[in-house]
Amino acid sequence: MSTESPSRDDAAIGRWDGAYDASALGGQANLWGDPPVPYAQTAAELFAAAGAAVILDLPCGDGRNLPPLAAGAPILLAGDTSTKAMAIARMVTEKAGVRDRVVFSRTDAYHTGLLDSAIDGIFCWDLLGHLTEPAGALTEFHRILRPGGCLVANMWTMNDCQVADDRATMTEIAPKTYIDHADFYCKFYDEQDLSELLASVGQQAESVETASWWEPPHPGYRDYVHQHESLIFRVRKTG
Repeated sequence: MSTESPSRDDAAIGRWDGAYDASALGGQANLWGDPPVPYAQTAAELFAAAGAAVILDLPCGDGRNLPPLAAGAPILLAGDTSTKAMAIARMVTEKAGVRDRVVFSRTDAYHTGLLDSAIDGIFCWDLLGHLTEPAGALTEFHRILRPGGCLVANMWTMNDCQVADDRATMTEIAPKTYIDHADFYCKFYDEQDLSELLASVGQQAESVETASWWEPPHPGYRDYVHQHESLIFRVRKTG
């Protein structure tokens, strides 16, 4: 399968970079706020228990998940297509005292530039649902994972606030598929959708669970307390 990124996904790269402009953040230190997603610590514990040496957070965004993930391995690669986001993320890691464990690199999920079997664990949060061809990213993740390595990722469900909240401004373009107010593509999944996606690239989830949690306001981007729900899944690369 080709790992070339589709044109809509390419176009979104610049918009995400612009979202991290200081003028767009309304005085907040970062786009999403400080709290990491609840599963970041769980993922770090999973990676550490497996003896991971190098793990990848992709996309790292402005770094809110990096402090807990840094406990998962001696080396944490923080990858994103936005250099503005990573500049903020670097400050987050310095504040948390984990900067010496984190290596930042501009990284695209469709073509990471990493060697085969280079990574022991991948944490991929809130990315796959934005991709028009997530199978390409899943294929790339499988390539760079070492045998025995694990991908921990999420897919939004239809109960997520992006569609379930009546304050959401989403335009439906296909079943479970929307364009949000900033023209970002958003696809929502149930367990069968996820299973079919993974099967299309010869993969199978080791585990799948549904989780929900509350997040603080994001200035200019759901600027109210809101509840997310995702399918959280793991895929382990066999030998």
